[in-house]
Amino acid sequence: MNSKGATTPTQAYEDFVPSSKLVHGEHFDTIHIDLHGFKKEQLRVVLTSTGTLKISGQRPIGPTKWQRFLKEFPVVENCDRSKISAKFENGILHVKQPKLITTVEKEKELSATLAENTPAAKRQKTTLRDEFGKQDNADIDTPAKEEPKETSPKTSEQTEAKSLVEKKLPSHDSSSSSSSSHSSESESESTDDDTDDETSKNASCLVANLKKPSKVIKMTLVGLLVLGISLYVANERSH
Repeated sequence: MNSKGATTPTQAYEDFVPSSKLVHGEHFDTIHIDLHGFKKEQLRVVLTSTGTLKISGQRPIGPTKWQRFLKEFPVVENCDRSKISAKFENGILHVKQPKLITTVEKEKELSATLAENTPAAKRQKTTLRDEFGKQDNADIDTPAKEEPKETSPKTSEQTEAKSLVEKKLPSHDSSSSSSSSHSSESESESTDDDTDDETSKNASCLVANLKKPSKVIKMTLVGLLVLGISLYVANERSH
């Protein structure tokens, strides 16, 4: 067999441009590249000395065919190049570019820190903290104070007057009880008198009613007697 005539198959590459976007943040800017179908070990991120991010990758899509890409991004201004990081997650490559703190920002932060640490600022903070603490304690722990009752010099006089009234109360009660007993006796007497009057009236009415039939009976008897006498006289004359 002649092995010299056998040729090895050549690899074919297919270039493509993945979609990407740059998202600006307050503390860092992030590059997002859509690389679905790739694996982490098939990707490469390189920062050049000229300040360019070169992101490349390749993967097989057939026996002799490969897919590859290369994208370059300039490093954003005010970037801390020593802290650039990359993360591949769910088919998306995230490249973070942290921002440097400028001298102006450092000066602002330093001046703000110094202003906060000045004695006047510390006293103000302490005063505000104490006031808030007092308000919280007053709202939570302090119960409502009862207003003290006013004491006037008339209290002793009022007490003496009350004691005198209390001393006089028994005599008043006895007099009122005696007067009430007298009034009750007089009322009972007047009630008895009224009862006697009514009894006498009823008796007189009864006697009067009894007298009326006796008169009728007497008149009837008289009439019968006259009739009997007249009949007797008539009989005597007839004989």
